[in-house]
Amino acid sequence: MRTFNALIVLMLIFCFHNLKSQNIQTPENVFNLYFNSFVKYDDDSLKELNSYLINFLGKDNTHKMNLRDSSDERVDYFTNIFLSNLSADMAAACKVEAKNYFTVLVNNFKEAKYTIKSIEKHSDEKLKDQEFSEVVFEARFKVPSASDKNMGDLKKIGPGEMRKYLIDLTNHLKNADKVVSSEQKFNLYQMKDDRGTFYWNGGPQELAWKLNEFYFKNIN
Repeated sequence: MRTFNALIVLMLIFCFHNLKSQNIQTPENVFNLYFNSFVKYDDDSLKELNSYLINFLGKDNTHKMNLRDSSDERVDYFTNIFLSNLSADMAAACKVEAKNYFTVLVNNFKEAKYTIKSIEKHSDEKLKDQEFSEVVFEARFKVPSASDKNMGDLKKIGPGEMRKYLIDLTNHLKNADKVVSSEQKFNLYQMKDDRGTFYWNGGPQELAWKLNEFYFKNIN
Protein backbone atom coordinates (compact mmCIF):
# COMPACT_ATOMS: atom_id res chain seq x y z
CA MET A 1 0.00 0.00 0.00
CA ARG A 2 2.82 2.37 0.86
CA THR A 3 4.44 1.64 -2.50
CA PHE A 4 1.16 2.42 -4.27
CA ASN A 5 0.73 5.73 -2.37
CA ALA A 6 4.31 6.71 -3.16
CA LEU A 7 3.65 5.99 -6.84
CA ILE A 8 0.55 8.22 -6.80
CA VAL A 9 2.54 11.05 -5.21
CA LEU A 10 5.27 10.71 -7.83
CA MET A 11 2.70 10.79 -10.62
CA LEU A 12 1.13 13.95 -9.20
CA ILE A 13 4.54 15.62 -8.91
CA PHE A 14 5.32 14.63 -12.51
CA CYS A 15 1.99 16.04 -13.74
CA PHE A 16 2.56 19.29 -11.84
CA HIS A 17 6.03 19.78 -13.30
CA ASN A 18 4.78 18.87 -16.75
CA LEU A 19 2.05 21.52 -16.60
CA LYS A 20 4.48 24.04 -15.18
CA SER A 21 6.96 23.42 -18.00
CA GLN A 22 4.19 23.95 -20.55
CA ASN A 23 3.35 27.21 -18.76
CA ILE A 24 -0.39 27.05 -19.45
CA GLN A 25 -2.08 30.31 -18.43
CA THR A 26 -5.64 31.62 -18.34
CA PRO A 27 -6.61 34.73 -20.37
CA GLU A 28 -6.94 36.64 -17.08
CA ASN A 29 -3.36 35.80 -16.08
CA VAL A 30 -1.96 36.63 -19.50
CA PHE A 31 -3.75 39.99 -19.55
CA ASN A 32 -2.35 40.72 -16.09
CA LEU A 33 1.19 40.13 -17.40
CA TYR A 34 0.61 42.46 -20.35
CA PHE A 35 -0.92 45.16 -18.16
CA ASN A 36 1.84 45.00 -15.56
CA SER A 37 4.52 45.00 -18.26
CA PHE A 38 3.30 47.77 -20.57
CA VAL A 39 1.31 50.00 -18.22
CA LYS A 40 3.09 49.51 -14.90
CA TYR A 41 6.56 49.03 -16.46
CA ASP A 42 7.30 46.00 -14.29
CA ASP A 43 10.38 44.10 -15.48
CA ASP A 44 9.56 40.96 -13.48
CA SER A 45 6.19 40.71 -15.21
CA LEU A 46 7.86 41.14 -18.60
CA LYS A 47 10.27 38.31 -17.81
CA GLU A 48 7.35 36.09 -16.85
CA LEU A 49 5.47 37.10 -20.00
CA ASN A 50 8.48 36.29 -22.16
CA SER A 51 8.94 32.90 -20.49
CA TYR A 52 5.31 32.21 -21.39
CA LEU A 53 5.49 33.48 -25.00
CA ILE A 54 8.67 31.60 -25.81
CA ASN A 55 6.77 28.31 -25.36
CA PHE A 56 4.72 28.83 -28.51
CA LEU A 57 6.07 31.90 -30.34
CA GLY A 58 9.79 31.26 -29.98
CA LYS A 59 12.55 33.51 -28.67
CA ASP A 60 12.47 35.87 -31.68
CA ASN A 61 8.94 36.96 -30.78
CA THR A 62 9.57 37.88 -27.16
CA HIS A 63 9.85 41.48 -25.96
CA LYS A 64 13.46 42.63 -25.72
CA MET A 65 13.53 45.75 -23.59
CA ASN A 66 14.35 47.02 -20.14
CA LEU A 67 11.19 48.58 -18.77
CA ARG A 68 12.95 50.54 -16.05
CA ASP A 69 15.11 52.16 -18.72
CA SER A 70 12.00 52.77 -20.84
CA SER A 71 10.31 54.52 -17.93
CA ASP A 72 13.39 56.71 -17.32
CA GLU A 73 13.56 57.54 -21.04
CA ARG A 74 9.93 58.59 -20.96
CA VAL A 75 10.61 60.98 -18.08
CA ASP A 76 13.59 62.43 -19.96
CA TYR A 77 11.52 62.83 -23.12
CA PHE A 78 8.77 64.82 -21.37
CA THR A 79 11.34 66.88 -19.48
CA ASN A 80 13.26 67.79 -22.63
CA ILE A 81 10.07 68.74 -24.50
CA PHE A 82 9.08 71.06 -21.64
CA LEU A 83 12.54 72.63 -21.32
CA SER A 84 12.80 73.17 -25.08
CA ASN A 85 10.03 75.77 -24.77
CA LEU A 86 12.06 77.83 -22.31
CA SER A 87 15.06 80.07 -22.78
CA ALA A 88 18.46 78.42 -22.29
CA ASP A 89 19.00 80.16 -18.93
CA MET A 90 15.50 79.31 -17.67
CA ALA A 91 15.82 75.68 -18.79
CA ALA A 92 19.16 75.28 -17.01
CA ALA A 93 17.77 76.79 -13.81
CA CYS A 94 14.63 74.61 -13.77
CA LYS A 95 15.91 71.29 -15.10
CA VAL A 96 15.87 69.47 -11.75
CA GLU A 97 12.37 70.68 -10.81
CA ALA A 98 11.02 69.82 -14.25
CA LYS A 99 12.44 66.30 -14.09
CA ASN A 100 11.00 65.80 -10.60
CA TYR A 101 7.57 66.82 -11.88
CA PHE A 102 7.58 64.44 -14.82
CA THR A 103 8.97 61.63 -12.66
CA VAL A 104 5.94 61.88 -10.38
CA LEU A 105 3.64 62.23 -13.40
CA VAL A 106 4.94 58.98 -14.94
CA ASN A 107 5.02 57.15 -11.59
CA ASN A 108 1.36 58.01 -10.97
CA PHE A 109 0.49 56.50 -14.35
CA LYS A 110 2.37 53.33 -13.42
CA GLU A 111 0.20 52.99 -10.29
CA ALA A 112 -2.85 52.23 -12.46
CA LYS A 113 -5.24 49.50 -11.35
CA TYR A 114 -7.77 47.55 -13.37
CA THR A 115 -10.83 45.35 -13.10
CA ILE A 116 -11.77 42.86 -15.81
CA LYS A 117 -15.41 43.32 -16.79
CA SER A 118 -15.72 40.44 -19.26
CA ILE A 119 -13.77 38.06 -21.49
CA GLU A 120 -15.50 36.78 -24.62
CA LYS A 121 -14.28 34.57 -27.46
CA HIS A 122 -14.60 35.82 -31.04
CA SER A 123 -13.46 34.78 -34.52
CA ASP A 124 -11.55 37.16 -36.79
CA GLU A 125 -12.69 36.49 -40.36
CA LYS A 126 -9.86 38.60 -41.79
CA LEU A 127 -7.36 36.20 -40.23
CA LYS A 128 -8.93 32.97 -41.52
CA ASP A 129 -11.24 32.56 -38.56
CA GLN A 130 -8.47 33.15 -36.05
CA GLU A 131 -10.02 33.00 -32.60
CA PHE A 132 -9.27 35.60 -29.97
CA SER A 133 -10.44 36.50 -26.49
CA GLU A 134 -11.68 40.07 -26.14
CA VAL A 135 -10.83 41.40 -22.69
CA VAL A 136 -13.05 44.29 -21.58
CA PHE A 137 -11.53 46.02 -18.56
CA GLU A 138 -11.80 49.19 -16.53
CA ALA A 139 -8.54 51.00 -15.78
CA ARG A 140 -8.35 53.42 -12.87
CA PHE A 141 -5.89 56.24 -12.19
CA LYS A 142 -5.42 58.66 -9.34
CA VAL A 143 -5.15 62.27 -10.52
CA PRO A 144 -5.16 65.56 -8.63
CA SER A 145 -8.31 67.66 -8.39
CA ALA A 146 -8.48 70.81 -10.49
CA SER A 147 -5.81 73.34 -9.62
CA ASP A 148 -6.13 77.13 -9.70
CA LYS A 149 -2.39 77.49 -10.31
CA ASN A 150 -1.54 79.43 -13.47
CA MET A 151 1.97 79.83 -14.80
CA GLY A 152 1.16 83.03 -16.63
CA ASP A 153 3.35 84.49 -19.38
CA LEU A 154 6.60 82.50 -19.59
CA LYS A 155 8.39 85.56 -20.95
CA LYS A 156 7.60 87.59 -17.85
CA ILE A 157 8.45 85.21 -15.01
CA GLY A 158 11.90 84.50 -13.64
CA PRO A 159 13.69 81.21 -12.85
CA GLY A 160 12.76 81.42 -9.18
CA GLU A 161 9.07 81.74 -9.95
CA MET A 162 9.26 78.88 -12.46
CA ARG A 163 10.99 76.59 -9.94
CA LYS A 164 8.37 77.39 -7.31
CA TYR A 165 5.57 76.75 -9.81
CA LEU A 166 7.02 73.33 -10.74
CA ILE A 167 7.53 72.39 -7.09
CA ASP A 168 3.90 73.30 -6.32
CA LEU A 169 2.69 71.28 -9.31
CA THR A 170 4.78 68.29 -8.23
CA ASN A 171 3.32 68.38 -4.72
CA HIS A 172 -0.15 68.70 -6.26
CA LEU A 173 0.51 65.51 -8.24
CA LYS A 174 1.87 63.68 -5.19
CA ASN A 175 -1.41 64.40 -3.40
CA ALA A 176 -3.60 63.03 -6.18
CA ASP A 177 -7.03 62.61 -4.58
CA LYS A 178 -9.37 61.90 -7.47
CA VAL A 179 -9.98 58.56 -9.22
CA VAL A 180 -10.80 58.52 -12.93
CA SER A 181 -11.60 55.40 -14.92
CA SER A 182 -11.78 54.30 -18.54
CA GLU A 183 -13.29 51.17 -20.07
CA GLN A 184 -11.02 49.63 -22.71
CA LYS A 185 -10.70 46.48 -24.81
CA PHE A 186 -7.63 44.31 -25.38
CA ASN A 187 -7.50 41.29 -27.67
CA LEU A 188 -5.63 38.10 -26.82
CA TYR A 189 -5.19 35.92 -29.90
CA GLN A 190 -5.23 32.18 -29.44
CA MET A 191 -2.79 29.51 -30.51
CA LYS A 192 -3.74 25.89 -29.88
CA ASP A 193 -1.74 22.70 -29.92
CA ASP A 194 -1.78 19.38 -28.09
CA ARG A 195 -0.64 21.11 -24.89
CA GLY A 196 -3.62 23.49 -24.71
CA THR A 197 -4.52 27.07 -25.65
CA PHE A 198 -2.02 29.92 -25.51
CA TYR A 199 -2.80 33.66 -25.62
CA TRP A 200 -0.82 36.59 -27.02
CA ASN A 201 -1.00 40.07 -28.54
CA GLY A 202 1.49 41.24 -31.14
CA GLY A 203 1.08 44.97 -30.43
CA PRO A 204 0.72 45.40 -26.67
CA GLN A 205 2.05 48.99 -26.81
CA GLU A 206 -1.45 49.95 -27.96
CA LEU A 207 -2.62 49.14 -24.45
CA ALA A 208 -0.39 51.87 -23.03
CA TRP A 209 -1.08 54.39 -25.82
CA LYS A 210 -4.83 54.42 -25.23
CA LEU A 211 -4.44 54.68 -21.46
CA ASN A 212 -1.77 57.38 -21.83
CA GLU A 213 -4.18 59.49 -23.86
CA PHE A 214 -6.91 59.10 -21.25
CA TYR A 215 -4.55 59.77 -18.32
CA PHE A 216 -3.07 62.98 -19.70
CA LYS A 217 -6.51 64.35 -20.59
CA ASN A 218 -7.39 64.05 -16.91
CA ILE A 219 -4.28 65.68 -15.44
CA ASN A 220 -5.18 69.10 -14.05
